[in-house]
Amino acid sequence: MSSRTPAWRTRLIAAAASVALLTTAACSAATDSGPGGGKDTAAGPVRDGGTLTVAQASDADPGSFLKTSVGNILSEYTVLETLTLMDAKTGKPKGVLAKSWKLAPDAKSIDITLRDDVTFHSGRKLTARDVIFTLKKVRDPATGAAGQAIAQQITSMKAEGDHELKLTFSKPTPNVFDLFETAPILNPATYDDYAAGKNVDGTGRFVWKSWTPGGRIALTKYAKYRDAKNTHLDKINIQVINDPTAIVSAIRSGRVQYGVGAAALDARSLSKQPGYALLSSGGSAIPFSMDVTKAPFDKKEVRQAVQYAIDRRRIVQQVEGGHADATSLPWKKNAVGYDAGQAKHYGYQPDKAKKLLAKAGVKGATFKVVTLNTPEATSIFQIVKNNLAAVGLNAKPEVLSATEYDGRIAKRDMGAPAVQMMNSNALLPASAVTSRPEFVPNDNLLHVKSPAYTKLVKNVSDASTPAAQKKALHAYNAYFLDQAFAVPLITRPTLTVRSTSVGGIAPTQTGFLNLGQAWLSEPKG
Repeated sequence: MSSRTPAWRTRLIAAAASVALLTTAACSAATDSGPGGGKDTAAGPVRDGGTLTVAQASDADPGSFLKTSVGNILSEYTVLETLTLMDAKTGKPKGVLAKSWKLAPDAKSIDITLRDDVTFHSGRKLTARDVIFTLKKVRDPATGAAGQAIAQQITSMKAEGDHELKLTFSKPTPNVFDLFETAPILNPATYDDYAAGKNVDGTGRFVWKSWTPGGRIALTKYAKYRDAKNTHLDKINIQVINDPTAIVSAIRSGRVQYGVGAAALDARSLSKQPGYALLSSGGSAIPFSMDVTKAPFDKKEVRQAVQYAIDRRRIVQQVEGGHADATSLPWKKNAVGYDAGQAKHYGYQPDKAKKLLAKAGVKGATFKVVTLNTPEATSIFQIVKNNLAAVGLNAKPEVLSATEYDGRIAKRDMGAPAVQMMNSNALLPASAVTSRPEFVPNDNLLHVKSPAYTKLVKNVSDASTPAAQKKALHAYNAYFLDQAFAVPLITRPTLTVRSTSVGGIAPTQTGFLNLGQAWLSEPKG
């Protein structure tokens, strides 16, 4: 793994490229939708017992629980637990293993108190030392963890008894909860056994019973969980079905009740039939990005013209079936400082685009645009291509596999002056501007570099109060929109489909699914 491409980002891009698995971010609630919002989209009554059978397109990767590997999308948060998870509505952290915490006013330290009633499935009680072990693993570059960039800001970890610890940071780190979100706490005594999938010792509602590589993951209810009465299922079977079309067929036949990895179009189609519903989770931003050093995009007016020329609402309707937002900002709407007015900055104004191109002295320019080889990406590009042609620009596609695409990002050379990207928008702005390659102030993918931009990024990443965060993000957005180097076309959730016999599936910020409190209204043995 290149040190310039964080592991979390590589995996999320690869997942998005493979027919809409993950894209990952604040925590997205389980939002069901269906034709007309009818009652048939709701889950049935909560009942205890039964075995839930679900499907995923990728095999498990039990050695990568700290990496947000897509193979663990259904098992990770069901078997393991984190200190906190982000709340969908408020964008604020909620305690899981952490009972309480106090972030210092300058965000340079945090005191954490753990719950005292947590045990690993092996029976050993959770302590602060387990948290420190896990965070050290995340901080180690050899792990390739999702939260490595944030964990590297930790200068001191000190346990104060079994259930209290203090973390100290080298700089203000208000985004520490992005780290906690992707760092399930592991058992040091059994850590070396995780990768083989034989002994995955977690603290969650379900025990990792067995794993047949390429076949099935079997989970069973943890009877000694601290709140076991609210664990409804007896067992969960996760089947690996590599063919996205076969996942839809398995759900339709009743062989499985829920699946991830099917194409969004197929998921939407099945959800329109009685007895099925969409589940919205995670999220992606799809920006049209331009290298600011390569003609014709070395002129700001041309970059702005491109953004005004694209009909975002048409993309929302024709490609995403209405399940997306036409926006000019890459952040979740619950991010502190999100400005709805700024999000509408680039409306569809082809006449204004033509005037900006004339001002820049650009006419009839031809250029390559890199895009991923997925139905969604190529469909979006076709609209972009037609929109740009209407204002006198000739965009030629260079379609890449996920592996080729990610390799070019790692080398910081896309081989073209423009790229239609696919990124998770799960992270808080403070984390995104210091980790995503199109945003970082150093070694930027699009060669954006200036003292002014570096200062704006620093202000966003260091802001430790809501007022400071709002002010910093507003200023960053103003520059970002004016320079127009990576403005989103849309943001959209990941869509999956479930039988209405299953409810209680809870997505996380990164788009993973927690099945711990799922239920079957018609329990099956």
